Amino acid sequence: MEIRISLGAGLCACLCAVLSCGCARQESVQKIAGFAQGSYYAITYYTAQEALSAEKLQPAVDSLLQAFDLCASLWNENSEICRVNRNEDFAPSAMFCDMFDKAQQVSRLTGGAFDITVSPLVKRYGFSKKDKNEAGGKAGTLCAEELAEILRFVGWEKVRIENGRVLKSDARLQLDFNAIAQGYASDLVSRMLDSLGISRYLVDVGGEIRARGRKPNGDRWVVGIEKPAGNAMDDRVVMTRMYLEDQSLVTSGNYRKYFEENGKRYSHTIDPKTGRSVQHNLLSATVLCEDCWEADALATACMVLGVDSAQAFLSRHAGYEGFLIYADSTGLCTWHTEGFPLFE
Repeated sequence: MEIRISLGAGLCACLCAVLSCGCARQESVQKIAGFAQGSYYAITYYTAQEALSAEKLQPAVDSLLQAFDLCASLWNENSEICRVNRNEDFAPSAMFCDMFDKAQQVSRLTGGAFDITVSPLVKRYGFSKKDKNEAGGKAGTLCAEELAEILRFVGWEKVRIENGRVLKSDARLQLDFNAIAQGYASDLVSRMLDSLGISRYLVDVGGEIRARGRKPNGDRWVVGIEKPAGNAMDDRVVMTRMYLEDQSLVTSGNYRKYFEENGKRYSHTIDPKTGRSVQHNLLSATVLCEDCWEADALATACMVLGVDSAQAFLSRHAGYEGFLIYADSTGLCTWHTEGFPLFE
């Protein structure tokens, strides 16, 4: 499904005027930063066009991301996903349907390890900030009977889009795009830059990164993979670095978002099949592929699968590269696919 992005007649006309003047200017680095999807965004790009300076381009970027929030944000009560969760009868936008279809695609590919219907579990465990005053952080009180009842309306196969409507098997089923939305937003911004003729950039939306081309001097983009921290508030330390060119990169980890109860740590990564917070030794999963939405979803799926199953998944699927960090009796250990472009 093709999603078209409107940049506005004024910006396009300005761009055409600059391109038609025939003036050769040296490319200069431009940087844009702001807030989106409950987090940050940061864009670095090179252009020789004055009409595409950071100052002139930022309003278009902000407008695009604000429009995306109206589709996918759980923070905006008027967003499409919130309306779907309230069971309102309306025809969702092409963007919503596209993201939904992509999420279902990853669910099929990973055997349900990725699942956008986990929202009731996320809320019950208290990992949704909007619901922390409800049952948040009370994993020990989630008895088998309550869990079984919640799992009745959790499952990616229990929802579909048909004839322009979202159809649920149970009205209590709720959607959560958080594990794919920031990657999708990074792709949206990247496509906007592509449409403007910008061919050297690094787009980062909340840590979900997409890169195109190289810097004017021929250097590739270099990004870091964080070393898993012992506690949520520990300083961020880069464990290793890698090259990124014409691909997307997303890291998912369970060492920043968790809660502790009765001396036990509960990760925000929830297995959709069991309904429980995962308890394995995989600390972070980094996935590299072409589209950022897919890297985002697959990194989450790997965190659900655990070390052995994530290794097997990444090894048998061409087009994906991965870097896993896990713990054993010797300390931190790493594993990566053969083609993962580590910095030398």
